[in-house]
Amino acid sequence: MNSILSKLTMAILSLVVSTFVFAADNPKEEWLFVHTTQEAQATSSTLVMPISRDIFAFTDRPYRKHSYLTGDKFASLWSDSSNDSFKVNPPNAVLTWIEEGVIKEVEVVIANVRSDGKNITYTLKNNHTLNAELKDVSIFVDADGCHYCGMD
Repeated sequence: MNSILSKLTMAILSLVVSTFVFAADNPKEEWLFVHTTQEAQATSSTLVMPISRDIFAFTDRPYRKHSYLTGDKFASLWSDSSNDSFKVNPPNAVLTWIEEGVIKEVEVVIANVRSDGKNITYTLKNNHTLNAELKDVSIFVDADGCHYCGMD
């Protein structure tokens, strides 16, 4: 009887351990976003970028998914009030542009996003000294902590 109980206990422990290992191997999917345009207007607290094409979204391994979001759908990610939303936990981003043939960059935190259908206005939290017309602009948004971010 002890042998059967011992084998049953080992089988249950093996099942529990393998469940934890399987869960650790499959993290929640996290989305990253890229908005690119020919030119944008930056101030110390805002960035206005025309919507020349949809915002590109993608996940990394193991999911390897991608999607395109309209400006309105992208801006809606800041209207959700759940714990892991952009409204509650604003994302980090890197803004890049080309100035006199040199790639420039600045790290920012995006506090809010609004879309009017033609432009996206980013409200930036960082204290940087940008106040310029930017050329060949991209903003790379890190959605760390914002699992799924409303992406279905």
